[in-house]
Amino acid sequence: MFDIHEGIHNRHGEIDEERIEQYIEGLMEEFAASAEAQPVFDEYGDRGYPALMMEYAINYLGVTPHEMSLGNFNEVVFELFPRKVSTEPESAAPIVAELRAFWRFLHRQYGLANAAMIAASLTDSAAKRLERELANPANYGMAKSFFMRGMQAGFDMTTQEGIDAFTTAYNKDLAEGGAPEIEYSPPPEVYDDSPSPLSPKQRAEKRKKRKAQRQARKRNRK
Repeated sequence: MFDIHEGIHNRHGEIDEERIEQYIEGLMEEFAASAEAQPVFDEYGDRGYPALMMEYAINYLGVTPHEMSLGNFNEVVFELFPRKVSTEPESAAPIVAELRAFWRFLHRQYGLANAAMIAASLTDSAAKRLERELANPANYGMAKSFFMRGMQAGFDMTTQEGIDAFTTAYNKDLAEGGAPEIEYSPPPEVYDDSPSPLSPKQRAEKRKKRKAQRQARKRNRK
């Protein structure tokens, strides 16, 4: 069984990026195989929102699931998600459903004292609240604003090709004096920063790629 208390710091007491990835991947593998995950995956697919929640909680608040308070959780879901996650408001119901299943899994599997409280907070009212926050452009960070504008313009912002095409169109519009609401043109590396406004699908693909790279490095050291 995965060690929910596994450390994410190196010997110097600093947060270690590779340990974070291993922690999130290990816990997500356990969750994916759980009874709690299957009904949600059957209805919505595996969208990876618990992984994104953990990533933001670690990077912004410095807490892993067993350390997370309800206040920490609410900050991640109702403040950081609307600011950073490039998704439509209609995603609120799948987000809440997947997170609720995840916390129910943590309560059953690990008996975390905080898990039942957090799971119980994820009601239909929570989904409606998140939908409102995701729909409010005032909550968007600059990078997410750029992403959302591209999505609304019909570009596939889940691919580098789509991002590049929209960046070109955006710059052309800006040069011709059709200055849009967003006042900057972000470089491509914005979308590779962590945390970033990448979609959960993109972030899952990045995690798989990094995991494959780590495994390759281990094989090469043998």
